[in-house]
Amino acid sequence: MRPHAGWIALVVAACVGTAGRAAAATGGGQPRAAELFVAPDGRDDQPGTKDQPLASLAGARDAVRRIKQGEGPQSITVWLAGGTYRQTQAVVFGLEDSAADGQQITYAALPGQTPVISGGVPVQAWQEVAEHPPGAPPQARGKLWWAPAPQGVGELNVLFDGLGMLPRARVGPLAHTRDAGGWRGGDVEHTTLPLPGDEAARIQPLRGAEVLAIGAAPWTMNILGIESVDAATGLLHLAAPSTYALARPKFGFAPDSIWIENTFAGLDGPGRWLFDPATRRIYVWPRGQTPGEDIVAPADIVAPTTVELLRIEGRIDRDGPADTPVRGLVFRGLTFTHGLRYESAGLSGWGLQHDWERFDSPTALVRLRGAEACAIEQCRLVHTGGSGLRLDLHARRNRIVGNEIAEIGGAGILLAGYGPGLKDVNRDNEITRNHVHRVGRLWWHCIGIWAWQSGHNRIAHNHVHHVPYTGIAVTGRIGWDRSGQAECSRTVRWQDVGAATGGEPWDQRERFLHGRANAIEHNDIHHVMEVMHDGNGIYISGAGRDNAVRGNFLHDVESAAVAEGIRCDDDQNETLIEGNVVWRFGSFGTGICSKGRNHVVNNIVACPRGSVSRGMISLESDHWGDHAGSRIQRNILYAVEPGQTFVWRSIIAQGDPPPITKIDADYNVYFNARDPHAADEYLAWAREHGRETHSLQADPMFENPAAGDFRLKAASPALQLQIQSIELQPGIREER
Repeated sequence: MRPHAGWIALVVAACVGTAGRAAAATGGGQPRAAELFVAPDGRDDQPGTKDQPLASLAGARDAVRRIKQGEGPQSITVWLAGGTYRQTQAVVFGLEDSAADGQQITYAALPGQTPVISGGVPVQAWQEVAEHPPGAPPQARGKLWWAPAPQGVGELNVLFDGLGMLPRARVGPLAHTRDAGGWRGGDVEHTTLPLPGDEAARIQPLRGAEVLAIGAAPWTMNILGIESVDAATGLLHLAAPSTYALARPKFGFAPDSIWIENTFAGLDGPGRWLFDPATRRIYVWPRGQTPGEDIVAPADIVAPTTVELLRIEGRIDRDGPADTPVRGLVFRGLTFTHGLRYESAGLSGWGLQHDWERFDSPTALVRLRGAEACAIEQCRLVHTGGSGLRLDLHARRNRIVGNEIAEIGGAGILLAGYGPGLKDVNRDNEITRNHVHRVGRLWWHCIGIWAWQSGHNRIAHNHVHHVPYTGIAVTGRIGWDRSGQAECSRTVRWQDVGAATGGEPWDQRERFLHGRANAIEHNDIHHVMEVMHDGNGIYISGAGRDNAVRGNFLHDVESAAVAEGIRCDDDQNETLIEGNVVWRFGSFGTGICSKGRNHVVNNIVACPRGSVSRGMISLESDHWGDHAGSRIQRNILYAVEPGQTFVWRSIIAQGDPPPITKIDADYNVYFNARDPHAADEYLAWAREHGRETHSLQADPMFENPAAGDFRLKAASPALQLQIQSIELQPGIREER
């Protein structure tokens, strides 16, 4: 078991209370290396050999520290055997745990074995519920069991069994009875919520009950505690304010978007559970049992005690000019699981865009905060109430490669740098070949992979699917509010930005925005926008210049809500969207949308579903600026049904002169397989204004568009316009 070819592995005896030393060194000037071993049946007072392994990740970290105190090896590998390692708090790796310059310290699974780091404590001593709880539905009678919350468990908002996260007791969806006068502010309500009928009277127990609500803005949801209930009027008073108005969602989203959780009324089927904080009891209707069989006690149920399990943390000077990062740590082949859901109230000023996540907070299983040249490789981050992995504040040249992140409550991977200012140290990271799916199980507005105020990263060859909201995002939208009330406003480094107010043109503010020069390449993104509204496969907004969206495959978005394939939203300029395929997207969205000075070149938008009333490519209005200088060139728009719109004319045609005169639109191919003259009117109009003079209305002659094969045949007229054939990167389609 050699960590590197040619190294001689040394088993280092790291005795308790002493600094272990390497027993020998290799010749030829090669670095010395050491191995430690960890196993679930080990002990942390043992030396960490194969025969006498350590017992925990924390014990291994401490043993490595002892080795480093002397003139021990420069490179160390800690091997973890298969089995479950339980933790009740995060294991923190600090500056004293860094590797020597040019070396690595690796914590890895033994080959062929699966070490599982769990934040869950087994729930035991189950008893049948003798007295039917107040408000529980009749069908639950005789089906419920209860157990005391294990020692060390605090407020409990998620619970797991051997199959994963159990669904919490829930009532709903209920309909909003209030119309929004606006999004937020003094004219709308953020802290009270009226419920229809007698629903408020059914909330038992009150303590611990929570409201899940999609309010006036259907791109954000909140989870809010209930402070009191007026049963007579049905009015709930909430423990924290919502992000947007607690009223009917806009833009056609269903008004039935309120749920009440953790009340006895929601214990209505197998798998449902509830935690009563007053009695410290956990109630469960066990799942997976055949109707008519005797109900047996729940098995393999664990209650989490912490959100975070692993943190790499350097010395952070949040308000100062420089941090000191941890370097050279690698974690490979480990499984992290069973974390709590994080808490997040709206209108704090610390929420990241639209309160989709929190600034500099312990919301994920694994967190890098002040880390350089570290790596998380081939790990699994699964079955947790929070997010998977986040890189906070100072995070440079880290590698997040080959991991699976699935069945979690929050975001998949989050890179969150410092707010607007001059401290640009969340950058140059590699986020590649990760499988991110079924995230946002509790926070429905969460994103698969999200870079907020983070730049120069490579986000490539990831497979992102079955996400309730957006697949991949690069953003930096900020409410520049010195009072700290607006979204993200408390993250602004006012000492850096001086007199800037946020109202300046983008070109003047861009130097304070760190989300620039990211490469979002060759990702396979599908089945996103499963719950929320007004989101995207790939989303760029309020970020810096030179972001490139290339060679991505976005497909099979079934959302009934507004959803774009690729979108440059408000306050976004100088983004290149090139060589992507957007295939089989929903009828209420757009293939590619741009609101600013961005460039859409050599893409394919094909086989939309439904009327596509918003167009296959759209240029929308933006109060921050216009489209002047944009290039819309060498794209192929391939419709398959009559009436499918190529371009959103209501925006392109408005004004005198119309906006199309400000952009370079040409060398595009338009084709409707059911109507060969579908683009006649648009092309005639565009040419009157000196645009689309070389564009064609012709069959591009794809190899097999119905199967997603968009290579161009040799006789394709698109080749005459120097449109490059797009061949998806090897493995993308196979990984679906």
